[in-house]
Parts: sequence; structure tokens; C-alpha cells
Amino acid sequence: MSLTRGMLINFKYYDNNILTKSITTLYLIALSILCYGHALDGSFVFDDRVAIVENHAVTQLPTNYTAIFYNDFWGTPLANNNSHKSYRPLTTLMFHYEFNFGWNMKRLNLGLHIVNTLLLWRLLVWLEFGSYRRVSLLTASLFAVHPVHVEAVSGIVSRADLMFALIYLISMMITVNYYYKKYLCSLTILMLSSVGVLFKETSVCIPLACIALEYTRRQWFKLTVLQQCKKLLNSRSLIYIICMILLITWRFWLNNFETPHFQQADNPIAHADSLKTRTLSQNYLYAKNIYILLEPSQLSFDWAFECIPLVKSIRDIRLLPVLTLYMFLFYAVRNHRENFLITFSLSLCVVPYLPAAGILKVGFVIAERVLYVPSMGFSFGVAIGYLKLLRVAQLRILKNTLKICLAMLMISHILRCRERAVEWLKEETLFASALTVCPNNAKVHYNIARLAQSDTKNYSKAFYHYHEAIKLYPRYEAALMNLGNLYREIGNLNSAEKYLQKAVEVAPNFATAWMNLGIVQATARHHEKALVSYQKALFYRPNYANCFYNIGNMYVEGKQYNKALSYWKQAVLLKPQLAKAWTNILTLLDSLSLFEEALNVSEEALKLHRNNSAILLVRANVLGKLARYEEAETLYKLIIVQEPSNYLCHTNLGVLYHRWNKLPLAIAQYRRAISSDSRKAITAKENLSKVLVTHLNIDL
Repeated sequence: MSLTRGMLINFKYYDNNILTKSITTLYLIALSILCYGHALDGSFVFDDRVAIVENHAVTQLPTNYTAIFYNDFWGTPLANNNSHKSYRPLTTLMFHYEFNFGWNMKRLNLGLHIVNTLLLWRLLVWLEFGSYRRVSLLTASLFAVHPVHVEAVSGIVSRADLMFALIYLISMMITVNYYYKKYLCSLTILMLSSVGVLFKETSVCIPLACIALEYTRRQWFKLTVLQQCKKLLNSRSLIYIICMILLITWRFWLNNFETPHFQQADNPIAHADSLKTRTLSQNYLYAKNIYILLEPSQLSFDWAFECIPLVKSIRDIRLLPVLTLYMFLFYAVRNHRENFLITFSLSLCVVPYLPAAGILKVGFVIAERVLYVPSMGFSFGVAIGYLKLLRVAQLRILKNTLKICLAMLMISHILRCRERAVEWLKEETLFASALTVCPNNAKVHYNIARLAQSDTKNYSKAFYHYHEAIKLYPRYEAALMNLGNLYREIGNLNSAEKYLQKAVEVAPNFATAWMNLGIVQATARHHEKALVSYQKALFYRPNYANCFYNIGNMYVEGKQYNKALSYWKQAVLLKPQLAKAWTNILTLLDSLSLFEEALNVSEEALKLHRNNSAILLVRANVLGKLARYEEAETLYKLIIVQEPSNYLCHTNLGVLYHRWNKLPLAIAQYRRAISSDSRKAITAKENLSKVLVTHLNIDL
């Protein structure tokens, strides 16, 4: 008996009962919340930091629409050679409003996942699969709890994939209702596809997916091949294809018809020298993706570097699942008339996966978030297979065994989802979990080391994993640079310079590494070498504000104050957010007794950094030296409200009161400075002693 026998094309609901609909809706919502509801907090992890926290287009107020619509998804201008060319301005705009209104971004991700699950269920209900009426609920249930979705739901930057899924499903539902308002439906789908591309590039495949659904909905698969071709080549399909081509062309035009420059390690397959290796390895990835869907116990935030070794020989045993896959595809296509629902499930998998299928060079090997939409077809295929087995099983014990197996699958998926969602709460657990899956992935070791260095200050752990990353991939310039910086932090300048030199040898245009090399050389008093390194950094990145700042630091150490001021001013001109450069300018102007200029500069700085304590402190010091005591006192107190234990502020306020001849208040502030930090408050101790001995005749 074929899977399509009894398939209906009139779109009556099998569940007209409102109570049934409500119970099913609550059931699917409960499933999703059960998987993710316990892990909706946590910090920004991995790519979230770059795309949201460090992206000024997201964090900046007032809203900078120019940056949002002219930068890529990661905050780099599209015209920049270093841009990833991933243009998703509407996703970035969503992040901007959520970030600045303080909304919980993971909750919105979960909400979108719930909506997508419900839409998938309703779509399949509308399609009506005859005696396979339960396939819609079973598919939606499997989709709701599949662990491969955790990255899409728990990784905030995967909002783009969730929005693509939402628009994709809405477009498919409109296609199902095409009979009612044909032209309006077609126009709406084309508009949705155009808007979807602004959320994620893969939305270009929506018109093709709608054509495939129309092929299914009208049951053209029952016709001869020639008749099928004639039906497919209708005016509506041609318009869809033209629109899709125009969207693809527009996206290439935005990128100036340039492909992004991804690192070889990010996707070794795409950079393999041999066509044979690229072809074999890429085909193996298709089988690997299916394996992840079938057995999602081994999941990783990153699959780059040597996580999946290249397939270089036709004799590689890993090609056996590839051969099996293609045999299955051949069988499904050849017998699509008799078993069309299998072919339909394959189309649901393949069409949304096409943009990531290696036809164009992408910056990843495997990305679990990319499987979010294709997994709809996978879930449908599993559901159809289960119902078919349930139908052919004659013995009750076999039917019960199948039901028990399905229940165990659902439970195991829910438990794995819950476990994986917790891993996505913190970078530490996320990176540790990846190490068990990809121990040979240098990026995993690098990220563990970076976290240990910057957050936990576990230097021994950081050293170990940086060295492991370099051992696995000796040309890993970021790991070489960070290892050099780590050696600088512990005062080992020779080793620091050695690894930073290696970093710039591996990547001569690595401006950040050149700058850090300059910092190490300047610290070692090799100012001529440092200047050369800084100039190299500026050659590769002319508007590098941090480099100008560090050159200024080098000149101030050599007491070349005019040059130092010049470079710091250039730094704040290029990057007004660089508060430490403003502070250094003000501190130097104060020390040179250029008080009026210092006040003018501090006013300008405070427009950008209103509550910056370092800037406020220097301005207060200057006001005190100009005998504008009330104004200075106000600023000192403002700093103390923000930082009650700021010993330096208490000390300087004590000095102000000392000059102002308010000795009891001076004594109180000196004592507060000492209690805040007894070890560092040396000036406060000395001044307190002088006040007590000289003015009050009290011997300490």
C-alpha cells in the first residue's frame, strides 16, 4: 500500500474540535518549555559577544540606523575587506531594541521556537495526509524536542535562523491557501522572501520551497515526467524563480560581487587544494549532518579545524554512509509516485539546506543552527516511518514495542535538550562540552584558554590550552598572539615577543598582533622597534585608534609630551568611546598645569562618558587647583556615590578640604581613604599625619 493512497487535496481540518486544538497547542508549548524553560538566563556566549555586546550598531544609543543597515551582522562595514558579508540588518535591529530595553533575548528565542512548532503542526494539518492524520502532531512533537535545535534556541545570534523558519512556514501556509486569492498570495510570498533575506540570507530559497510544496499539494507527482515538467513551468513558478535569482544577485551586489575572506581553518574543506578532496569531504558532510540529526548526543558549538578530518581517498571508510545516503535518495526519487511522502520529507530537508550545502564558500564546516529548518523534513520523515511501521506491525506486542521506543526517544531528546541548554548558559560549560566532541579542534582549545585568561585568571590552564591549540594548528595567529599577551601579563617579555613575532610572521597583515608586539617592545624600552611595529599596525589598519593610544603611551614615557598628546587626540578623534585616551589627555594637561585646556577637554569627554569616574576625578582635581572648591567637591562626591571604596577619590577630596581649610572634613576623608585601601593609600596616611601633627598638635 502506498503512503499517498487516500491523500486529500481539500483542506478540511481533521481537528475542528476547539478543545482538541487547544489541548494540542498547550501540549506542544509544554514540550518546548520543558526543554528550554529552565535555561533562559545566563550570559552572552561565544558569537553572542561579537554580534551583540561588542557590536556598536546594537549597543549604541541613539539608534544608529546607518551602522545597522551598512554593516554586516558582526558590526564590520560591508565594504571592509575583513567583513564576513553576512548582511542581516533586521536581526541586528531586533537585537538593538532588545539589548537597550533590557529584554531577555533567550525568552524571545524560545517564544519563536514555540511559534514555529505550532506553525509546523498547523501546516501539516492543512495538508491532510489521509490515514496518516497523526503525522502532523508527531512531526511537531519531534521538532519541538530535537536536541540539534538547542544552538538555534539558546544561542542568541541564531535568532536569524528562527526568523527565517518563521517566514518560511508562513510562506508555506500561504501556499496551501493559494486557491483563495492567487495574486495576493504570490505577491505576499515574494515580499516575505525579500524581507526574510534581511533576517538571514537563506531566505532566498523560500520561493523554491513554495514551488516544491505546490508540486506536493496538487499531486503533480502522479503525472508523467513530461507532464510534471509542464506543470512546474507555469507563470507563477517562473516569477518565483526570477525573484529568487534577483534576490541572489542583489545580495552579491551588496558584497560588491566579492566573496568573504574566511580563514582556511574555519572551513578546511572549502580551502582544500584538491578538487577530489573537496568533493569527497563535502559529500561526507551531508552524511555527517544526517548522523547528527539521527544521533544528537555529540554536539559542538564549532566543528572547524581538524574536528572533521578531510576525506582524501575514495577508499575512506567514511564514504560508506555517503554511498548509503545516495542509494536511499535514488530509491526515493525513482519510486516517488508510490512513496511520495518520503520524497516530500527529503524536499523539506534539502531545499532550505541548499544555501549551506557548499555550493558557495561558507565560513563553517558544520553549523547545528543551519539544521533548524531542514530538521522539519527530517522530523516528518521519522514520523511517517514510525506510522508506517505501526501500520504494518501485525502483533500487538510489536505495536507496543514501537510505542515504547517512541516514548523513550522523546524522553531522551527532552533530557538531552535540557542538558545541552544548560551548557549554553556559560562559555565555560559550552567550551568544555565541545572538547569531548572535538578534542583536535584548535579553536575549542583557544576559546578555553581565552576564557581562562580573561575571566577566571587561571593562567596555568590558559597556557596549557594555548599551547595545545598551537600544537594542533601551528599557524593559528590568534592563539599565538594571545599566548604572547599572556606571557606579557606575567612579565616574561622575551617569550611574549617570541610568540607575537610568530603571529605576524604567520599573518603579516594582522594589525592587532603588530600593535601588541609594539606594546611588548615599548615595555622592554626598545622604543625604536616598538615604533616600527606600531607603524606596521597602522599600515594595515590606518584608523586603528588603540594603536594611536599606545603610541601616545610610549611617547609619554619618553617625556615627549606634545607627541603623546597628538597621538591620544588622534585616538579619541577616531574612537570617541576610548575613555582611557581621554583620561590620559586630561591627566597630562593637569600635570603640565594647562588647567583651562583640561577643563575644556573634560567637558567634551563627559558628553560621551558622563559618569566616567577617571575623567570626573581629573576634572575635579583641576577645579580644586583653580580654587573652585564647591564645583570640585560636587564632582568628588558624585564619584564616591558611584564608587564608595575609591581610595584615590577620598584622598583627593581630603586634599581639597585641606586647601579649603576644612580640616575635620579633610581628616575624615583621609581616614576613609585608608580604610578603603590601606596598602595603596600612602598619600592619605602622610597627609593625615601632617594635619594631625601640624594643625592639631596631636602625635600619631
